[in-house]
Amino acid sequence: MKSLIQKAFPPLALGMALLVGVATARAQPALPPLMVYDFNLGMEPAANVDYVKGLGFAGLVTSVEHPSDLPRLVQYARHVSTLDDFDLLAFVVYDFAVPANQDVWHQALPILARVGAPLWVIVRNAPSTPALHQLLRQMAHESTLFGVSTVIYPHWGTSIETAADASAVIEAIGDPNLKNSLHTCHEIRGGNQDDLPAVVVEHAAETSLVTIAGADEDAYAGPFAVGIPWDDAIKPLDEGDFSLLPFLQALHDSGYDGPVILHTFGIIDNPGHLERSLRKYAEYTAQIVRSGEQSNAAPSRP
Repeated sequence: MKSLIQKAFPPLALGMALLVGVATARAQPALPPLMVYDFNLGMEPAANVDYVKGLGFAGLVTSVEHPSDLPRLVQYARHVSTLDDFDLLAFVVYDFAVPANQDVWHQALPILARVGAPLWVIVRNAPSTPALHQLLRQMAHESTLFGVSTVIYPHWGTSIETAADASAVIEAIGDPNLKNSLHTCHEIRGGNQDDLPAVVVEHAAETSLVTIAGADEDAYAGPFAVGIPWDDAIKPLDEGDFSLLPFLQALHDSGYDGPVILHTFGIIDNPGHLERSLRKYAEYTAQIVRSGEQSNAAPSRP
């Protein structure tokens, strides 16, 4: 992954930032550039990459769950390796209840390592805490051999649902190569919607990846159940009445400079939502930059 200074804004995103008054953003501490999931893009890997890169995104996230997903990951990696200033990530699903898919992470790891991407893993149906720890300990060790980290992907309805759950696992295992990730939608489902800045403060130091989405103020929080729709917790950034500014301000204040990823699961029949989310993200960035400038300009007390 490139540094924040190198990739503060891709060209189009910078242009949109200028429109909302961030002409000096490159010289200011700002939010990391925005990546995006490949949900519902509907094209071949190279075309998906070229499309979102052209919009101004700094990278793309795909998924790997079945052996049949590996050729697609290879296609993504080959194309991204020909580009400058564009990153590839993939979340890998490990399901204890599906033995046929349990070696996928081994096969994905060297592909991910070639593009500098971590092993970002969702774990489902762990039969016990010792089994969960043994798996993640093995993943963290093998990732080290490939020069990348293992990052836990907390996901509502799985064996690790929130950043706090992941943090407890990381502490128990004690491997410095095992990292956390923050997801506004899964923290909301876990009951943390009103405490997102505190979640950042608590877990930023061990966090390598962050995903964000627009949301409703009254998004569902509670026990997992199949069939609960995600459209109250995963929206374009300019939709929903829940402001992400306090979360993003806390992220900025923590010094986090890793990837920030736009979550798009389930967003269909919404023309222009990617462009609108980029603009909204630029607005959030402008607000944070202005806040920093005002703080710096405020006279110090004697």
